[in-house]
Amino acid sequence: MNSIVKENKMVSSYFLFFLVHSTQTGVLFLQIQSTIIKGAGHDAWIPILLLGIMMHVLFLMMLYILKNSSTGDIISFHRDVFGKVFGGLLNLIMATYFSMVSLYVLYTYIDILQIWVFDGIPSWEFSLLFSVLIYYIVVGGFRVVTAIAYWGVVIPSFLLLSFLYLLDYVETSRLIPLFQYGVKDYLLSAKEAAPLYLGFENVLVFFPFIKNREKSTKWGHIALLYTTFIYTLVTLFAFIYFSQEKLEHLAWPVLTMIKMIQFPVLERFEFIFIFTWLLVVMPVICIYLWSAIRSIKLTIPKTKPTYLLVCLLVVFHFVNNQLTEIQYSHLMAKIVDYSGLIFLFGYVPFLFLIAVVRKKLKKGSKQIQTGEGKSQ
Repeated sequence: MNSIVKENKMVSSYFLFFLVHSTQTGVLFLQIQSTIIKGAGHDAWIPILLLGIMMHVLFLMMLYILKNSSTGDIISFHRDVFGKVFGGLLNLIMATYFSMVSLYVLYTYIDILQIWVFDGIPSWEFSLLFSVLIYYIVVGGFRVVTAIAYWGVVIPSFLLLSFLYLLDYVETSRLIPLFQYGVKDYLLSAKEAAPLYLGFENVLVFFPFIKNREKSTKWGHIALLYTTFIYTLVTLFAFIYFSQEKLEHLAWPVLTMIKMIQFPVLERFEFIFIFTWLLVVMPVICIYLWSAIRSIKLTIPKTKPTYLLVCLLVVFHFVNNQLTEIQYSHLMAKIVDYSGLIFLFGYVPFLFLIAVVRKKLKKGSKQIQTGEGKSQ
């Protein structure tokens, strides 16, 4: 697998764990429990577990696609297979998707801040502040983005210990009986839970920046296992903490649970949780944005990455300032979810099939040429 990336811009192979896991942990994690329970009830943790296993298959498909591209990324694969014009168009569509996800995560986190903490501060002030922070992270290059991903996994992991405080309020009997729902109910929960695992498709863009790529894939699988473990654990905890009837009507189940934690010197522990969660969402925003800019840069070489970053952040600021009504939030959520699911469960397998057929055709062509050479 060839690479056009200089070694001094690469990161060690174990950072693939932090890059994959950090992109999969975002805002949706805080609210998905109230959505998936409407399908398979308290059995909805099962689809989350099964989806996590399925992600490993998709990850292997991505690695195969990258292995059969000229420079080890999906950008060159598009160009190799579909040509310069149509392949470039596909790269720009992909960059639009990456940008949309980055915008949505920022938009939703600002929404959380206004609902739970600062209800009197307008969106544009948060947007301006975060835009400056995002600019300095992304303009610093992939190694800086990776550092943010590292701390975005390590520091918030300690927040999981806060759930130990709530053990006295859980009822494990709420999980019984198991397997009492139909296939349709499980599929409904799986459909709602699938967007949780979006994010690791960025591997298709940043993989050339990983050292020892052939040996680093284990870190990607470990990251997917860890993500699946965290999602299943927190979902199970929410299911035994709340009754099904109450959970269905909660907009932010995880934050509602955290709100119950109080200390003598700190009554509003959820504030600490929400502020720390900025370290979780920032890698998602920056990695998606970085992937979008790189996709455009390699497709249109004359584009200045810094100017492009500024333009995208201006768009982000405009959306957060002007489109504040709830219908825009629902619209963006639908666009991001459906686009991500189509990309992950539709487009990736499609490209994988193309890569398999393409490799077999090349192998057959070589055998024919070898046979002709011997006959001569």
